[in-house]
Amino acid sequence: MEPLIYIINASSRKDTGITDDLARSLLWLRGPNLPRIECVTLEDGPNGISTARDSDDAAPAVLRFVEREAQKSEVGAFVIACFSDPGVHSARELTRKPIIGIGEAGIMAALSFGDRVGTIGVSKSSPAANERFTRRLGVQERVAGHLAIALDYGQLKDEGVVTDRLIEAGRRLRDEYAANVLVFAGAGMGRYVKAVQTAVSLPVVDPTQVAAGLAIAQFMQLHQYCVERFDAHNRS
Repeated sequence: MEPLIYIINASSRKDTGITDDLARSLLWLRGPNLPRIECVTLEDGPNGISTARDSDDAAPAVLRFVEREAQKSEVGAFVIACFSDPGVHSARELTRKPIIGIGEAGIMAALSFGDRVGTIGVSKSSPAANERFTRRLGVQERVAGHLAIALDYGQLKDEGVVTDRLIEAGRRLRDEYAANVLVFAGAGMGRYVKAVQTAVSLPVVDPTQVAAGLAIAQFMQLHQYCVERFDAHNRS
C-alpha cells in the first residue's frame, strides 16, 4: 500500500481555505517514489486557533486523530500544521512514527539561516505566549521579536492585503528588531514566501513546508536503509 504522510489542520474552520493552501504549498513534494501527502481538517478541532485556549482545545482532537491513524501500516508520519504545536509532545507518546510540529520545525530551520529570528503571525497573540513558546524550545535569546498582521478571516482572503501587511511586518522586524531571518508563524502561508523575501531581502521560512520536508526526508532515509539492507542480504 502507498505510504502516507498526514498534514493536519487542527482547526475545524473551513471557510479560510487553509487546508487547500497547505495542499498547494506542498505540490513540490509530490512525485514518483515519494509518499503520498494528505492534508486533512480535524472536524472536532476548535473553530479557529488564535489563542492559548484554542491551542489547548485543539490538542485532544490532534491526539484522537494520531492515535487512530497511527495504527495503519501505510501511515508514515504526522505534521501538525499549527504554529503553537498543539498536542505534539503527547502525540509522540502514542506512536514511534514521526510527529512534527510546524512551530518547532520552522524556528529550528530559521536558525540555520540567521542569528536573529523574527516571527510574523496572522492573528493577534500576546507577547507572553510567544515568549513561552520560544523559551520552551530554548531559543529565546535568538528570537528578535514577533509581530502579528492581525487580520480577520475575511481580510485573509485578500492576497494583496495579506502580502502588504506581511512585508510591512518583515521590514519592521528587520529594521527595528534586527532580525536577519523571518518565519511565518502560521499554516498555509507558503504562497507569500517569495514576495516577502524579495521585498525584505531576508530569508523567509514557511514552517509547513519545512516540517513536511523533514517528514519526507525521514521517510526516504528509512526507505533507503531498508533497500540497502535488502541488497546486502541478497549479496551474502
